[in-house]
Amino acid sequence: MAQPILTLQELSKYYVNGRNVVAGLNRVSLSFEQGEFVAITGESGSGKSTLAHILGGILPYEDGELFIEGKPTSHFDGGDWERYRAESVGFISQSYGILPGATVLENVVSALRLTGMEKDQALSEAEKILEEVELLPMKNRRSAKLSSGQKQRLSIARALAKPSKVLIADEPTGNLDPENSDKVIRLLARAARERLVILITHEFDECRDYVTRHISLQDGKLIADARLRSAPEIPESAPRQRSGKDLSLPVAWLQTKSRPMWAAVVLLFLTLTAFAVFAFLGSFIVALDDTSTRIYDSNAFLNGAPERIVAVRGDLANMTQEDYDKILSIKYVEQIEKFGYIADIYCAWEQDRDYVVNSVQNNMGTGRRPEYVYTDVIEITTTDRFMQTVPLFADDTEFLTAGRLPERYDEIVAVGGEDLLGQTITVYLQDDVTWSTGYLQVDATVVGVTDQGEGLYFHDELAQAITASYLGAEYTCIPMYREVPSALVYKNLRDTWSIYRYGPNCPPFRMDSSPAPGSTMKQLGDDETYISFATYLEQLLLYPTADYSALYKSGLTTPEGEFRIAGVHDSTLENALGVSPDAFRRIMAEQNVANGNQVSITVSDYAYTDRVLADLEEAGYIALSPYVLGSAQIDEDLAAQRSQTLYICIGALVAILALQIIVLRALFHMETESFRILSDMGLTCRTAQKSIFWQMLLFTLAGQLVSIGAILLCSSSGIPQISNVTKYLYGIWWIVISLVHLLSTALAAWVIARGLKKRVYPRTAGYVDLVIDDEEVTA
Repeated sequence: MAQPILTLQELSKYYVNGRNVVAGLNRVSLSFEQGEFVAITGESGSGKSTLAHILGGILPYEDGELFIEGKPTSHFDGGDWERYRAESVGFISQSYGILPGATVLENVVSALRLTGMEKDQALSEAEKILEEVELLPMKNRRSAKLSSGQKQRLSIARALAKPSKVLIADEPTGNLDPENSDKVIRLLARAARERLVILITHEFDECRDYVTRHISLQDGKLIADARLRSAPEIPESAPRQRSGKDLSLPVAWLQTKSRPMWAAVVLLFLTLTAFAVFAFLGSFIVALDDTSTRIYDSNAFLNGAPERIVAVRGDLANMTQEDYDKILSIKYVEQIEKFGYIADIYCAWEQDRDYVVNSVQNNMGTGRRPEYVYTDVIEITTTDRFMQTVPLFADDTEFLTAGRLPERYDEIVAVGGEDLLGQTITVYLQDDVTWSTGYLQVDATVVGVTDQGEGLYFHDELAQAITASYLGAEYTCIPMYREVPSALVYKNLRDTWSIYRYGPNCPPFRMDSSPAPGSTMKQLGDDETYISFATYLEQLLLYPTADYSALYKSGLTTPEGEFRIAGVHDSTLENALGVSPDAFRRIMAEQNVANGNQVSITVSDYAYTDRVLADLEEAGYIALSPYVLGSAQIDEDLAAQRSQTLYICIGALVAILALQIIVLRALFHMETESFRILSDMGLTCRTAQKSIFWQMLLFTLAGQLVSIGAILLCSSSGIPQISNVTKYLYGIWWIVISLVHLLSTALAAWVIARGLKKRVYPRTAGYVDLVIDDEEVTA
């Protein structure tokens, strides 16, 4: 006679009811052989289900022994029981035990896949099994839409798909009508031709004609064991080899696909938490920049615009067009002011807004015979308007809306309407650092208008002249055209009387022999120059005997070359030389200021400053942010607000992550039953836990992608609360936020996996079943 598959020897099982211990099974001894179709009957509470769950390896036992193919199991640990359930036992329950969200075919295929069968073979084998249970025509129907009888037949098909030696059916006909009950019993009888089938039932009559053995239980005790007919001989067959392939990802996909509404809720929740992590962690990252809590100090740079960056080449050479193109190609760079020095010169042209006029009394006589002259002195008050030239743009910006670009130093482009064209605007330029006692006055004509930026845009010639002065040129060169050169005047606030003492018409005012007020000057030659009134006086002091004729014949020696004096203009700009436009361009080239070596860069937002600085450094430039450099003094109130913001963001972030774990644990708790079903099919605890991590990873990444899409949409729509944060978040910060959210969901997955182990795989987790005098006894 063949060795029994299962043998119970004086086996007992106890339950706890308050402080009372109740025997679920009391010293039961039984053995079961392959090929038997055994019916176990008894009243409710007689121990039928307890016996079925012990035979299925689900419940532990306290006394006696259970032998599996002659091997005792009292020493089995959780892993041994898990392997037994996965490889040797199939289970059919009264509640069908199918995945309602999956199709009929997917239910059977999943059972076959869990046995180690490859996908293509599993599909073919599943269709054969469905044909056997008469469900093949509805293989693509969702299981939830089947009738009760069809669901139970599907449950049997799923059990048949598992190549186990033992098939336990716990009251499979409890919810069926007689016709469907008969179909189920006949299917079980057919299954008994190649395995042991144990049927737990209240209705012995419905299976009397099929079972080979009838066992009765009462109060946990064996009261009858009758063999009704002989079991067929079943030849030994080679066990199906499991492939050992990791099935956690297919299981995760099956769980997700079979529960679309649940999956949508999880995805929505993780999208919302990803958005919340972005909001609070992003706000925290923004608040890390404490520059906003500081007071700007303009000692180094007068222009402390947050969006401004100053840069020079690494070798300190002059900028070239290639440099401009390279800088403009850097992301977030909007425009370049080629002459970076002038961006720190105050530009005033609106009285009472940019400057005020004060009347100053000067004594032009002597102490005994004073001659008082009242003159108007300009006091520049603006600190937010700065000199600029027509910028270079990163895109194809249409700069002019009307008119033309400046062609000489006393022409400008203004922001406004066409009514400004042709107007002459008196502009005052002042540098508090190097011109602390004076300002430059320019009478400029508007030749073009624009809607870009704000203020006035000058010609490169004026910027080049000022840049040359910054770089230490002994003479300031101004290009002179045919008109009387009176558009540029430097006024020293402490020496306003000088021009009046000597008079603006002190000879030689013009090159012409006839200094008539309406005469026209001829075009200057490359070897001729107008000198300023102050320079003319200086020459007379150096050469007391010199007169105009002598200076004109000998010329004026300058670092840029020798020029003959063609005339004097009334500017008090020291060492100013008026030269022809061609000579001006030549001199600027010789002084290496044709383009200048320092540029002023405007980025689209201060938040991008660090990224642009890093890109400039990588491109070989030396760059700094005047705003960051000059923000040294701390505003205590702003610093306190910043600290409060940091605390709120951290607290909110921790709360969100804690809530995420709680809600995800509740949502995944809803999957417990489907995991129990899959465990009956052979899903191991380790694979189940890995599938949870896969699900969490897939949902988290999908939620992050949806959240990022929503964030970018809100940012592009101009929602300030979102766009102000996204500007600060470059590559590494997006990764940090994503990882924080991902790590928090990983922690949630770990909590969920531990709970799953206790709920679905109690033998693996260490099953607590018996409590006596408040002491736990663990199997």
